[in-house]
Amino acid sequence: MSTQNERRGAPRSPIADTLFIESVTSSQVSMLEPATANAINASHTGLQVELDFAVLEGAEIALWIHSDAGERTLVSGAVRWTHPTERDTFLVGIELDAASGPAIASWLSGIQ
Repeated sequence: MSTQNERRGAPRSPIADTLFIESVTSSQVSMLEPATANAINASHTGLQVELDFAVLEGAEIALWIHSDAGERTLVSGAVRWTHPTERDTFLVGIELDAASGPAIASWLSGIQ
């Protein structure tokens, strides 16, 4: 049986940043009040975030990344896994879509 780390297509960089949720499409969550996601780690192909609410695997999610320079970048992808935490939050793995690759690469180079 493979682990999450073995299935990753790109190495992850640990980060601590707040991302702003634009939307989630899911039968579980149809409309969200403005919400945030705490970024845990990221790569050119995915993100791990911590949310205060549960989302379904397969849900599409869009997140705004705010840079220190005041720029906003929209990235999107699909929820691939979710795990509850001891703090009543949820760790969520997001596989980014191909169009988000250059944006996330630029963001990662700016924070490393």
